[in-house]
Amino acid sequence: MRREVIVAFDGSPHSRGAVEWAALECGARWAKLTVCHVWDGPHAEREAAITEQRRRHAGRVLSEGVQLAERLLPGRDVGSILARGAPGSELVALSRTAKTLVIGSRGLGGLTGLLLGSVSAHVAAHAFCPVLVIPPHVTPQVSYLSADRRTPKLRSCPGPDFGLGEPRHAPSE
Repeated sequence: MRREVIVAFDGSPHSRGAVEWAALECGARWAKLTVCHVWDGPHAEREAAITEQRRRHAGRVLSEGVQLAERLLPGRDVGSILARGAPGSELVALSRTAKTLVIGSRGLGGLTGLLLGSVSAHVAAHAFCPVLVIPPHVTPQVSYLSADRRTPKLRSCPGPDFGLGEPRHAPSE
């Protein structure tokens, strides 16, 4: 049985929220948490210096995500994966071995008005495990069913208001 929760982190506010959700999930279910950062740098050998500079930057971003997760899960081991390639494809590949993949709804891309970013949409459509796409400004809340604090009961969380009104039901006949 897969027990690892993988969370994508790119340094954006949405990915910070994803780390918070993933840490909560791991803390409540005693699952392993792995923070992943995917970078896509230049591929030509003549650009080796630029590639190395981008790799070091990617390592710093990953380290920031791991440190955030470690603060949220004190005393627990947090894994890390630094991958190079197209973020959507790399995260889908990682989903083959994950229990759950957690990703922010938007990353650092330029089209900020969209509901989902291209990476989160791709991952949600193609992943091999359940995917949690975390919208901004949503805070998870947990209560526990037992005194040992090992049996979580997730409470409803206020989600984004998309202006759709109340859910509609089919008319009864």
